[in-house]
Amino acid sequence: MKEKRIFFVDDEPMFINLLEYTFKCKNGYITQSFSTGEECLKHISENPQLVVIDYFLHGRNSQMTGLDLAKSVKDIDPNIPIIILSGNDSQDIMDEANRLGVREYILKDGYFIDNLIESISKILAEGE
Repeated sequence: MKEKRIFFVDDEPMFINLLEYTFKCKNGYITQSFSTGEECLKHISENPQLVVIDYFLHGRNSQMTGLDLAKSVKDIDPNIPIIILSGNDSQDIMDEANRLGVREYILKDGYFIDNLIESISKILAEGE
């Protein structure tokens, strides 16, 4: 079975640590984490099977939002599935994510890790 590579993009180190622990340590995926969209794009040629992006990327070294990054990834390779994580439940933002081809828009609520585990498992199983 091919190892599954997931890119995580979030500017909050504590959140990245949680994702790394959950998906690398507990679930055995290969993970790479980036604090800006620009960093992620530099590595996109490493062929991730999935990119998980925080909607709000506030890093002082980044000019990209999560949707900007999703568009850039899709422009490079439209077959890479993308999940957006957000605390924002704006229908306009969800509609824009959908228009860009984002597979899942998961709200950061009390159940988001469970929802993320389920979505990642489903998306990666489809690619086998």
